Amino acid sequence: MDGAVKMDAAMELTRTFKELRAVLPALDAIQTPELVRPDVPQGQPVTQELANWSLRVYAYSILSQFREMLRSTLLLQDAAQVPAVFLCCRALFEMAAHAYYVKKHGFQHLDKKDYQATWDFMISVNQGSRYMRERQKAGALPHKLHEIAEGPNIAKVVACFNEYFLERGKKEATENYSFLSEFCHPNSFAFTNHIEVEEPQTGVAARVTFSKPAPETSIQVLPDALFSCMPLLFCMDEMLKRMNDTGFDKACQEFARITDPGFHKAD
Repeated sequence: MDGAVKMDAAMELTRTFKELRAVLPALDAIQTPELVRPDVPQGQPVTQELANWSLRVYAYSILSQFREMLRSTLLLQDAAQVPAVFLCCRALFEMAAHAYYVKKHGFQHLDKKDYQATWDFMISVNQGSRYMRERQKAGALPHKLHEIAEGPNIAKVVACFNEYFLERGKKEATENYSFLSEFCHPNSFAFTNHIEVEEPQTGVAARVTFSKPAPETSIQVLPDALFSCMPLLFCMDEMLKRMNDTGFDKACQEFARITDPGFHKAD
């Protein structure tokens, strides 16, 4: 990498990291409410209030996980633990895709006033576990437990997230996720961050040396972390406002202010 490219990468890294640092306090400022389950007995028809409760539980759950993962990303970058930064950035992208997926399908059920379908869908989202479902099928769990749902498949979630990127291409989210995943597996993308190859002038006996990845290597994925904040915030804000919950509103405005120099809050 020549000097000019290194300088551009370093400047981009500095800008992106500065914005990520500014976004985290906006996420931390979102107050998580105490959500009391509506008094609807098991087996009774699911009410709109109960369906809304399940969606609100999800919104604040994924926020809680997202902002801690973002905090971890910043701490790891500060400590120059680059491989772990790559893992965190993929997780942030997954959660952004998941937020879009849940909002879309949750709205589809709510639009039809099918609160039972909303509830069933959110059971799989909030409580689903493929691992626990397989253990239940294998008889490793007590029979008295209700049938455990399987959560949404991440490949299906990311494929749905392609809709968010239609202006860029039909499979932008899938390709981004595939790229992020390459750094999280034991393969060439991960390995080459640790090696330097000195090519011989003659013959084929190259010399390979090993070192920690340079901090600026994270510029390959930190923009995805910053981007992921947007669908997470705005999808959940749209969903919650449908339930007269404006808990994400200020964070959305702050995100726009941080990332868009031309942003001005409407009077």
